[in-house]
Amino acid sequence: MSEVVESTESTAEQAESAEQLAEAALLPIGSVEGILKAAPSDLVEELIEVPEWGCSVRVRSFTAAQSARIRQRGIGFKGENTTVAWAEMEKQQFIEGVIEPKFDKKSVEALHRTSGRGFSRVIKWLDEHSNMDKEALAEAKKEFQESDESEEV
Repeated sequence: MSEVVESTESTAEQAESAEQLAEAALLPIGSVEGILKAAPSDLVEELIEVPEWGCSVRVRSFTAAQSARIRQRGIGFKGENTTVAWAEMEKQQFIEGVIEPKFDKKSVEALHRTSGRGFSRVIKWLDEHSNMDKEALAEAKKEFQESDESEEV
């Protein structure tokens, strides 16, 4: 016959112990000055090859302000409808994210009209490294429009 060993710790003591272990594993609470000093280091910068163009470009992930500006550029409202202007959003991503060589708006417009895979390669890198989840934006747009339609019924 096997023996059942009873725990001498109460459930409350076990929970408190688990909470203390979890807190010990977390980083300490930072200061405003420390966070501001560390913030630029969370950006990713990389030289990526664009074989379609026969060269490389230097790209950088977006700050929160840049991401907001890009989303703002790509989402619009016409009456009761929400529109997502993917082309405008991607052109703004390119302007903000490609840091060398530096493109102006006119040259990005021309490149957008003439390039395919090369432009898409750069945008894909920027999406992946800057949390620009266009599928989530499309889903949010769909849900928003569906909620508007259900309110009208």
